[in-house]
Amino acid sequence: IVDHQKDHSSGGKKGGKKRQLPKSCVEMMTELNLIDIWRKLNPEKRQFTFYSNPHQLWTQIDMAWMNGEIANELKEIKILTNEWADHNPIQLLWGGRKK
Repeated sequence: IVDHQKDHSSGGKKGGKKRQLPKSCVEMMTELNLIDIWRKLNPEKRQFTFYSNPHQLWTQIDMAWMNGEIANELKEIKILTNEWADHNPIQLLWGGRKK
């Protein structure tokens, strides 16, 4: 979880361990100029990709990381619904580079 306030919902329950990305992952993202493109395009939106029924917990643990230099080539990104699994897919429409 990148932003615990926006990417986590416990259905009213409090407590529990707050999960964060490992420091090595954050360092690699910085080094490679990777950004969570869904969060960049939806800075205040709360939408989740994973639901844990035993914990009554919604989180956004599935992410789409993209190099910041090509992020403006993304046409659309959205989190879809999934009735058959506990993860929701992320759909990206990328325009590619213009020649």
